[in-house]
Amino acid sequence: MARLAVFVDGGYVEGLRKRQFHRLRLRPDIQLLAEHVRQVVAEATPEPLDLFRTYYYTCPPSQPDPPTDDDRHRTAGYRRFVRALTQLPRFQVREGHLRLDGFGEDGRPLFTQKQVDLLLGLDAAEIARSQVVTHIALVAGDGDFVPVMEVLKREAVSVWLFHGPRATYAHDLWLAADDRHEMDEAFMRDIARAPG
Repeated sequence: MARLAVFVDGGYVEGLRKRQFHRLRLRPDIQLLAEHVRQVVAEATPEPLDLFRTYYYTCPPSQPDPPTDDDRHRTAGYRRFVRALTQLPRFQVREGHLRLDGFGEDGRPLFTQKQVDLLLGLDAAEIARSQVVTHIALVAGDGDFVPVMEVLKREAVSVWLFHGPRATYAHDLWLAADDRHEMDEAFMRDIARAPG
């Protein structure tokens, strides 16, 4: 049986939601996202396809000292989200951290995610080398993942890229994938979390 692992760059999905699909006012359901990815890959696979595991990569929000009520509320919401994901079957959450990179013109702090891409790349390469999967789907857009895709292909794993509209992903990443699928408006509506 064919087996799929899904690797989701949470920052990329959130960026798509905020910048590309903000007018839809939808929040992605990560479990639905993984299942939708599995369905797309299964349609192109001649044999039955099992979802081995979904890996979700993210960072906790910034927490200044002392935190404001908004900061505490945002951190509590993040923790509830991560706890809910870790309780799903075949889900694993991996966390990087934020680094303060200075301040914007409006005086607000500017942060960069650290270790998220490295964790995703190492995990994907390790899974491919273990030969427990035949397909890997990467939900991302960063060109830094090109070397990872090359490693996966050398391990004889079929590599899928799930990406947003053209301006949201690196073209060399798109070229490196074996197969590609655009997460368009219809896709985002299909994976929307139920209101409430």
